[in-house]
Amino acid sequence: MQLLLKISELVPPSRTFLSSTFLCHSFCRDALLGLDLIQRQALVGSAVAAGGLLAYMVHRRRQVKTIPLGEGWWGAGEKPLTEDDKIYPFKVETSEEEIKDLHERIDRTRYSDPLEDSYFHYGFNSTHLKKVVSYWRHEFDWNKQVAVLNKYPHFKTKIEGVDVHFIHVRPPHRENQTVLPLMLVHGWPGSFYEFYRILPLLTESRDGVVFEVICPSIPGYGFSEAPHKQGR
Repeated sequence: MQLLLKISELVPPSRTFLSSTFLCHSFCRDALLGLDLIQRQALVGSAVAAGGLLAYMVHRRRQVKTIPLGEGWWGAGEKPLTEDDKIYPFKVETSEEEIKDLHERIDRTRYSDPLEDSYFHYGFNSTHLKKVVSYWRHEFDWNKQVAVLNKYPHFKTKIEGVDVHFIHVRPPHRENQTVLPLMLVHGWPGSFYEFYRILPLLTESRDGVVFEVICPSIPGYGFSEAPHKQGR
């Protein structure tokens, strides 16, 4: 290495690179010639194995990945011989009886005192929680929110024994536009409502491209049924 550094001080960088390459090549050749037959065969075998592994990894990376589809059953009881897989319209609804029942349960809430100067370090601060619940109880307009949720078409379908809810938003029909399918799935915790503000942007044509969007509620969230079986 010190020899290479000395050479780099005397010759231009391009010649240094060529000289370094020549020296490394000579060193590898001399080292290879110094091995006996068994050691050479082992070295060649290791090189072939490493090259094969590298080629396999490149091939796997280029393969198109697909989502495995199973024949699972997450509904209650045993899987039936046939399952209704039709898609049905769904509408978000509430009633005055449900709202009244909710108000009564809110009014019966008992709060514990928060720790002094704890803010939110030990969970939701009960002092702030009282303000949130007061808004929820006296100011929140449930009927208005139901109307907002029903702004887009809702549907339900049965998938492997579980009722799955989703909204399906189609763009307005226009000539000479490309319509691309797009599925938006919320995370945990979350809901399909997270996408309401961007749906108009996705379903309005821009440069001749527009999206047809589906937003499902993952099982156990929103209006989707929760699985009845344990996960694997």
